Amino acid sequence: MISYEEFEDIIVNILKRDISSNKQQQKAILSEPDKSLFIVAGPGSGKTTVMVLKILKYIFVDGIDPSEILATTFTKKAADELYSRILGWGDEIKTHLEDKYCDGSFETGAKLAKIERIDFNQITLGTTDSIAEELLRDHKKPGENQSIVIEEFVANSAMIKILIEDEKYLNKNLVEYLKDLSGKPKLEEPSKMSEILMEIKNRLFYDQIDFNELYAKTQEKSGQRLALDCIKEYQKTLKDRNTIDFAMLESKFLKKLKSNELDMFLDEIRIVLIDEYQDTNLIQEDIYFTIAKSALENEGNITVVGDDDQSLYRFRGATVDLFTNYEKRVKNRLGIDVEEINLTTNYRSTENIIDHCNQFAELDNEYQQARVENKPKIIAPDFDRDKMPILGMFRNNPEMLASDLSRLIDKLVNKGEAEIKVLQVLNEKYYKKVNGAINIANLQKIKQDSVKACKKEEKIKLKLDSDYGSASDIAILSYSPKEIQYGKRSFLHHLRKNLKRLRNPIEMFNPRGIDLQDIDVVAIFCGLILECIDPEGGIQNSDKTIPNLAKRNMIRWRMKAKEFIKLNPKPREPISLNDFVTRWQLRRPYPERINDIEQKWPKTASLMELAYKLTTWIEELQEDVEGIVYLEAITKSITQTGFFNDYHSTISFRNPNQERESVLEAIWNIFIPISTGGVSIDESLLETLPDDRINVLSIHQSKGLEFPLVIVDVGSRFKTNDIKTQRLRFPKMLPDKKTIEDSIRQYSVLGESERSEKDRSFDDLTRLYFVAFSRAESVLLLIGLNSAIEGYNKKNDHFDIPNIALGWSRDEKYVGFKEIYLI
Repeated sequence: MISYEEFEDIIVNILKRDISSNKQQQKAILSEPDKSLFIVAGPGSGKTTVMVLKILKYIFVDGIDPSEILATTFTKKAADELYSRILGWGDEIKTHLEDKYCDGSFETGAKLAKIERIDFNQITLGTTDSIAEELLRDHKKPGENQSIVIEEFVANSAMIKILIEDEKYLNKNLVEYLKDLSGKPKLEEPSKMSEILMEIKNRLFYDQIDFNELYAKTQEKSGQRLALDCIKEYQKTLKDRNTIDFAMLESKFLKKLKSNELDMFLDEIRIVLIDEYQDTNLIQEDIYFTIAKSALENEGNITVVGDDDQSLYRFRGATVDLFTNYEKRVKNRLGIDVEEINLTTNYRSTENIIDHCNQFAELDNEYQQARVENKPKIIAPDFDRDKMPILGMFRNNPEMLASDLSRLIDKLVNKGEAEIKVLQVLNEKYYKKVNGAINIANLQKIKQDSVKACKKEEKIKLKLDSDYGSASDIAILSYSPKEIQYGKRSFLHHLRKNLKRLRNPIEMFNPRGIDLQDIDVVAIFCGLILECIDPEGGIQNSDKTIPNLAKRNMIRWRMKAKEFIKLNPKPREPISLNDFVTRWQLRRPYPERINDIEQKWPKTASLMELAYKLTTWIEELQEDVEGIVYLEAITKSITQTGFFNDYHSTISFRNPNQERESVLEAIWNIFIPISTGGVSIDESLLETLPDDRINVLSIHQSKGLEFPLVIVDVGSRFKTNDIKTQRLRFPKMLPDKKTIEDSIRQYSVLGESERSEKDRSFDDLTRLYFVAFSRAESVLLLIGLNSAIEGYNKKNDHFDIPNIALGWSRDEKYVGFKEIYLI
């Protein structure tokens, strides 16, 4: 349609994107439509820009119709960003060309007509699951019902119900099998057993295992057979309700692709572009290669983009080997050679942060065996940027750490800058001076011997921006964002309290900090609903099969609700909360008369309508950003579990028997899953972060995001060198048992992994902290307890556990970083 030179000129001068200076990006964008690429894109290397411009180049330069392009992303948020940029930049290019070719001549008129017909909405774009759902809907046969796809937490709730029925969760053979497979010493709660069963079920799909063949190999009444029986019953339950989960959706999509039922779609596809390929599993690879086969026949290509150092989802079935061995696998399957392009220039972070990420990725020789072969380093662009050193803050206990960190954050957010004293640790010199104790830094020792161990004390200034910073410029990344776990308060709990006590309080956004069932406002809300539909738990108490944990939590919820009612919260007119709940309990309508006509209690009542009416009195669920997330989690649970209900999340008052049945159904399908931990805040509820709070995220959740100041928790949990925390810091003593992954994978075409579970666990930790460190734009601060930075010493050679995040390789040698400045 237009020449590449004209296209590049528009990109540089209209969109203000200089693609000529980065030869790697330019090569990726410029490639011909029939050239397949393997793009290894490091953090901050502009991969979204490359993908968008590559798609626009196909359309404007190569004349490829948008309907011939398929682009997948890993998350809905990434899909929205990709789509938004395509529309935004595409419309700018389109408008420019329409203005240029509107002179009325015959030659330009034909070109203008083509440009005006471009419809970017015709691009097939989204997550693999959303694309599968859309195509199955658009190409279903006449009379065929479209299965409803349920959320992960709803699927988990369905499995919990199966376990509780006939008290399967108490079967010793099943419990022992799941304990042995998961490595958990205790397994009493149905919600925890459900999580393991769902992982087994998902891996059967992801690794494309023949269920019937595996079932036939198991012994009757064995734990494995009982687990497969639960999975079989789960699948039947979903089928009877015309529902499927995401793993089943992908399986159904693949079957349709291979059975020629989606040929109308395949006949058009020329371009297949897949993002985040490092987190692909076997069934997804099969889907992509099946679609790519048609694209190649249509003289198109398949291009995959990803970074093996950012593969975080092995626990969800991802197999990074599909990425690191991609060139061989695509050659074997599709018979094509792909060109590898490495995007190495990091435009996100300062040079010091980039150097730190490179050191970290390369400090362990064994890890190099799990990376793309001959992978180049990340590099900084040519332009100058402030080079703030890598900072560390380590204290004796969580309370001290929270107190000192809150003071630093207070200065940054409320005063615009913070002047801090730092000690630069020279690891090599310090190693020689401490007589066998190999530490990145022992703060007390450094203070006593700062001349020998460190350069002289320095002062540096931290700023979030040129004026006053925003709390949302700060992200705290942790392996787990829990503020209270197993009854113990974490560093994050103390930090929240300290930030609230400031003269100008600073809020944290961390809706995952406490398990949903333990949050006070959730307890009040659920307790109010229960008191309305089942006063004093009369119906609930009549069912003796309800698990004890659920009973305890629902009793606690009801007590919290009654205490809240006594507070007589606003609004009190036209009806108070106490009157509203009482009328529900007595089944008396409000108002009782309208225009002298007596009102009657309805024959059915919607739980969703009841829930939203109750929020009138709970301000936190209306205005607080965390409260809104809690409300959405509960209401999603109400609506989605309705798929499994005979009464569809309503309470029936047609007769006493139906009332009892509908109340018990609500208790079993909604409140028991919540009360036993089966409903949690998932990532889909956290796609928009508030712009006035410090964001606390799991490292997994932070992937794809970036912040001016990133605080990475590398050891606030490690009060002692406890073997229980070894998987989170240095997994050298894993149980010598097969994991769920290996137990399932031995039946797949992949077979067992060549790398041991120990090596894979080390790889996972390395990738996890690589992602965390590379989120930082200007400042990277590592925090933890002093115990987290202590390694081996002569007295405790067999007991202390090193910390991989602070520079230890898996062969138990301290490699360390060039330098770190301690606050």
